[in-house]
Amino acid sequence: MKKILFVNPSIRDTVFGKMKTLALPPMGLGVLASRTPRKYQVTILDEMVDELDLNADADLVAVTATTVQAPRAYQIIEAFKRRGIPTVMGGIHGSVRTEEAAGYADSVVVGEADEIWTEVLQDFENGGMKKRYKASTFPKLTALPRLRRELFSSKYFIDSVQTSRGCPCNCNFCSVTEFNGRKYRFRPVEEVVEEIRSLRDNRFFISDDSIVGLGKECTDHARRLFAAMKGLNKTWGSQVCITIAEHDDLLRAAAEAGVNTFYVGFESVDSTSLKSMSKGVNLRPGIRNFKEAIRRMHGYGIGIIGGFILGSDGDTKDIFNKTIDFIHDTEIDGCQFTIMTPFPGTRLYEQIRKEDRLLYTDYPRDWAKYNAYEAVIKPKNMTIDELQEGQRKIYEATSTMGRSFFRGVKTLVNTRSPINALTNFLWNYNNYKAIMSVNPLSA
Repeated sequence: MKKILFVNPSIRDTVFGKMKTLALPPMGLGVLASRTPRKYQVTILDEMVDELDLNADADLVAVTATTVQAPRAYQIIEAFKRRGIPTVMGGIHGSVRTEEAAGYADSVVVGEADEIWTEVLQDFENGGMKKRYKASTFPKLTALPRLRRELFSSKYFIDSVQTSRGCPCNCNFCSVTEFNGRKYRFRPVEEVVEEIRSLRDNRFFISDDSIVGLGKECTDHARRLFAAMKGLNKTWGSQVCITIAEHDDLLRAAAEAGVNTFYVGFESVDSTSLKSMSKGVNLRPGIRNFKEAIRRMHGYGIGIIGGFILGSDGDTKDIFNKTIDFIHDTEIDGCQFTIMTPFPGTRLYEQIRKEDRLLYTDYPRDWAKYNAYEAVIKPKNMTIDELQEGQRKIYEATSTMGRSFFRGVKTLVNTRSPINALTNFLWNYNNYKAIMSVNPLSA
């Protein structure tokens, strides 16, 4: 029986890499493993939670990678190639930097690999894998094979489910549109619910880019999904566009379906900054008042983790104090403060490259710095030191142990949920510890 090893590379030296509680099962590898015939012995190794043995026995090694994972992915590929083992690389980085990836892996898969994986395996069996495979279309998400969850490590903090792919928001900093397309593709509700029922844990995370998208088709789908999830007696969280706050019935339905936390990409408290990111959706009349949107979600007992990006072209030096004031004023439950990062394949990357504002271009080595917590561009309206110090200042003002505990108490009051309070206390404080271990405050 031939052995296939799927690998999700580590990002150990980054903030994300130091927070193992944030690790989710690599769903893309899970899908490919489930599409692999049972005549193969399949292993999924995620370096976010387990150690990879570079001398592991394998007949084919398939590695996925985001941009920050790329340097480690190439190390893994080279190690197995030295032993004469065929390698294939997929994921978003190989899809947008295909020539670079092809310099390391025997084969590169461009785009979502669901339907092309069978061809890769056939060519592998025949001893003639192509240098490149390109998905011709975005695959439909109907009648997917049952995910082989037994192949995932048992060390994840929480299970994960995917109900859709794609995102129409098309923000200039986000590569989802390039890789997964601008149109939402939905899995059938009944198949999603069947998968949720099968989960061993009563808690899970929906890993879609947004559980509720834009437009009537998306909101109607969300209503059907939430209605079908009601009564499953499970609690869950998901990423969601702030537009859900425009629909009181959707918030109520999500709460009745068991949601306890939404991760919302607020991105910035400044309208000029939002416009510079092409994040106009956050400026819609019904939701531009973030404080009111947060109040509505809290009203249904839903905790909110907010994502904020610092250092965009619209940011000036007052963005740090404005963000701190917003966090305290709105009593938002959890926060993540990243630095604007131009990932390859995005409009932002091309803009910053043309303006000669990239700080690190020794690729592929410097891709490790594109982790959203290091400054890799020259900001427009502040110095690099001011940006990095400002990020640390926000964490210091909002997420020390004492402040995280106080905010956890506020979460308990606002959502009436001890689970929310504990989750967000751990989120905030662990983020603080991780960022300070990587980028400590100056004396």
